[in-house]
Amino acid sequence: MADAADTIIKMITSRKNYNGGTLQPSDPLDKLGLDSMEVVSLTFDIEEKFNIELPFNANLDIKSKTVADLIETVNQLVAARTKSA
Repeated sequence: MADAADTIIKMITSRKNYNGGTLQPSDPLDKLGLDSMEVVSLTFDIEEKFNIELPFNANLDIKSKTVADLIETVNQLVAARTKSA
């Protein structure tokens, strides 16, 4: 699952408005400099890349989520999809 973490980190750091610097798992997503359109775009990109559907509240709870929370959510959804396949 480290591959998912690396991919998500690259997706975040490649965004135009990303603050820059080293991304830490404990960094809150709302402090990365991404505007709402970039968050929506990032969500869609993650869903497409991992063939999952992020829960709608992932967007609404953006202030309380960290990079690690996002990675964990993606890992859980990928594992659930794989298990049910």
